Amino acid sequence: MKKLLYTAVIALLGLTSYNLKAQSVSYTYVRNDPFDMKNFSGSIDPFFIDINGHNSYAFGWGLRGEYMMGKRLMFNADGRFGFGTNLFRKSNNNTLNYFYFEGGMGLILLNKARNRNLPIILSQSTSGNVRTTVSIRGGVPAKVRTIIALHGGFYQYTNSFKLDAKSISDSILTFNSNGVTTTMRDASAGKNSSVFTYTTLETVNSKTVINTATADKVGAIAITSIYGGFNFRSIRNLVIDVDGYGIRSNVGLSDFFIDVMFAPVVALKNFKGADGVTYDVKYQNKTPFGWRIGQFIRHPKEQGFSFKWEFGTRPGFKADKSSSIPINWRNAYFMMTCGLYIPLKIKPMYMGE
Repeated sequence: MKKLLYTAVIALLGLTSYNLKAQSVSYTYVRNDPFDMKNFSGSIDPFFIDINGHNSYAFGWGLRGEYMMGKRLMFNADGRFGFGTNLFRKSNNNTLNYFYFEGGMGLILLNKARNRNLPIILSQSTSGNVRTTVSIRGGVPAKVRTIIALHGGFYQYTNSFKLDAKSISDSILTFNSNGVTTTMRDASAGKNSSVFTYTTLETVNSKTVINTATADKVGAIAITSIYGGFNFRSIRNLVIDVDGYGIRSNVGLSDFFIDVMFAPVVALKNFKGADGVTYDVKYQNKTPFGWRIGQFIRHPKEQGFSFKWEFGTRPGFKADKSSSIPINWRNAYFMMTCGLYIPLKIKPMYMGE
């Protein structure tokens, strides 16, 4: 099996060969100022996908806004709305559609430009399975703006939730009503329980008819969390005119962030059972802590496309003590979104010293 996998990987890598070339050329600067940017951007994301342990996946659309005020403050808002939430059904009131809203601000600790050599691609061509890239030898000296910010905020999250997942202990997930507590294990087995299966007897034309009502083992989760961490922003705004090649550039704005999350509220939605009784759903082994890392990429001046990804573990359920990895994969997630954004200049702005 290992030999087969090794052969397949080598075959895939052999499909395309890369030929990298560097050459010396003459050029003049057209623009080299990372402070010449627009400090506000509004974005609509036609598509996002969130792969997670709560309901496997959700996809939808979103809105984002970001503002850097002067030299020291940053603000952001991010909303996502599901239109393809796995396990969610409008007809099932036990479930919830995917929803996420985040708002935050940051205090800028460092806001300076330093000289670095940036790569500039002159040309790219493909012949057969060989892709040739020609770039300027040694790169081009340019100013790169670095911003480090301490940031924090809050978020609200709802989603549908698979109650019978293996990573949730069925002995401490409980359904409570009128002082009676039923574990998920007993409810799934129908042991002294009508949470998921409810049977009644009815006499029709002198015959006894058995009626059975069932409820899907799907509920919903809601998390209210605060977060805090660091944001590392890099801004490049280099445009040059290269002899024989014309205008070439290395322009971009990239945020890399790492956060710790604390959730005072991790709640499972009340569940209406097959018997018509509404149960208070509890899980006895929750954790309020989570973490995430991610990156957000777009253009600092012109409208265009943006791309964002993040992954981590949300606050939620503690890992099994017997596990060698201190993570409950039910909390894990990976989110990716693509958007169209419009940048604007809004005072006050910081143009460098």
